[in-house]
Amino acid sequence: MHELAFISTFPPRKCGIATFTADVVKYIEKAGQWKCRVVAIDDGIEHYAYSDQVWFRINQFNKRDYIKAARHINNSSIDAVMIEHEYGIFGGSDGQYILELTRLLNKPFALTCHTVLSSPTISQRSILKHLCRQATAVVVMTERAGNILSSVYDVDSEKIKVIPHGIPVFRAVKAEDVKKKYKVGGRRVVSTFGLVSPGKGLEYAIRAMNIVANRFPDAVYLVMGQTHPMLKRKSGETYRESLIELVQNLGLNKHVRFVNYFLSLRELGDYLAATDVYITPYPGKEQAVSGTLSYALGAGKAIVSTPYAYAIDLLADDRGILVPFNDVRAMANAICKLLADDALRHRLERRAMMYGEHMQWPTVGRNYSELMSYIASSDNTNILDKEA
Repeated sequence: MHELAFISTFPPRKCGIATFTADVVKYIEKAGQWKCRVVAIDDGIEHYAYSDQVWFRINQFNKRDYIKAARHINNSSIDAVMIEHEYGIFGGSDGQYILELTRLLNKPFALTCHTVLSSPTISQRSILKHLCRQATAVVVMTERAGNILSSVYDVDSEKIKVIPHGIPVFRAVKAEDVKKKYKVGGRRVVSTFGLVSPGKGLEYAIRAMNIVANRFPDAVYLVMGQTHPMLKRKSGETYRESLIELVQNLGLNKHVRFVNYFLSLRELGDYLAATDVYITPYPGKEQAVSGTLSYALGAGKAIVSTPYAYAIDLLADDRGILVPFNDVRAMANAICKLLADDALRHRLERRAMMYGEHMQWPTVGRNYSELMSYIASSDNTNILDKEA
């Protein structure tokens, strides 16, 4: 059996990429060809109680740790490496310390790009371009992201592999049963989940609910998830408190509810089952990936979203409704349209569910397993397929 090392954040660190990596590891191993180890990126503050899968730790702000990690991998029986890339999880300006590791690494590696900016800074472009040049293969989650890598970062298109963001296979539950369980029985439920931070645009969704509640007095908006740990360390709960104050000022206490903790997968599945309309009100157009949007699609939800890069791709072909950035009234109108029209809502749900089937983790895990087998092969001169 081959051995594969992941370089990434990892649970119990609360981070979307950590959750993603845990799932990738689980389903690559289930595919049967790989034993996975993890080089965990620590935040330098908390001491995480990792599982036995974590084989080495890097303090993200300590450049020497990246050098030590490269030597540790080089001196091991590891056959290939997967680096989960996001600028913010590595130390140095724009996460440049990861280059210290790849400079010394003598094992073949693939790179998964969680952020692909169409207008990067000089530093951001240089770092990602350098990483992609060194990598044997580069994974993106949409064709759009792959096209940006080719045109902006000069990445050889033959290196680029499109593998969708994985999603769970959610268990079937009755919506009204879980609504009663979570004390929203008989109500129309709008929801958003994920780590709370200003980049999520939640204030726009709350203002939209001020309009929605006037038309649908039984509507409630669930904001599910704790404050992003890094934000909380810098500024405490200032952002969440500003949202709570906004709710109070608008008189929406009965129409907005905060579920302020990190949901288990089972709880998340329940809350999504209880959801009538899912919303991602993000204000940033560059966002190349959204795990939360992927999950909502896979759960077969009717979705309203701003037109950031990933949402444009995922919600194409009538799989959701896109509304302009920061447009409270358009957001409210789209939510109301779905709450008022059962046939439309159910049509979007069916389209979302059908599309989500190819994104389920067992399929995605096999795609990653096959890719890494290619990378570990001594004869990897074949051209990679552009699509999984």
